[in-house]
Amino acid sequence: MAGTGARIVVRPDNAIYRKRLALYGVIGVPALCSLGALTIGEFGIGWLVPMLVLIVLPLVATLVMMALRSSLAQISVIGDELRVDNAFGAALYSVPVEFLTGLHPITFGAGPLTPTPGRVVITSAVTRPYVLDLRPWQQADVERLTRRLRNVPVSASDASSLKELRSAFPRVRLAWWHAHPWGVLVLQTALVVGYFLAASALMGSTA
Repeated sequence: MAGTGARIVVRPDNAIYRKRLALYGVIGVPALCSLGALTIGEFGIGWLVPMLVLIVLPLVATLVMMALRSSLAQISVIGDELRVDNAFGAALYSVPVEFLTGLHPITFGAGPLTPTPGRVVITSAVTRPYVLDLRPWQQADVERLTRRLRNVPVSASDASSLKELRSAFPRVRLAWWHAHPWGVLVLQTALVVGYFLAASALMGSTA
């Protein structure tokens, strides 16, 4: 059994999202501006507003998500319960500490992504295995959490792909975008295409 201890709260670290915003500003914005110039040149000034919305929307969405994470997301051990809350304050994972059976660090990459360290598979006697990404959290808090769970056995796993992960940890739970990396790409493409079709139909109806 894992020992009891003080209340632990791990706070979000949005550095990874700030880096993505910077990358979007350096690569995404110029690319979309070039696409906007070509679109406006071909189809007219009426496409100016839709293109501006397309450029600004990812920035606004990321800033809103960062604000929600800072306000509501946390990993906590309160009493004898380990709990992971998302950016909307909903519990993604919850288990009594006494039922934890292992912490398994993995170097993982979903789909075409290069395997990287920073994730851990949590196993217990009463829940399905759960993959927790420790990178977008305050590392000082993560270290405190590690000390709090020091009595839980730790053993690294060689699983680095989705297939290997599911083989090593049957019925494992992980973020949807990690479980369906190609689905994320298809969804993003469909949203962009749908946006252009909707904007085109709207402008056609008001012409």
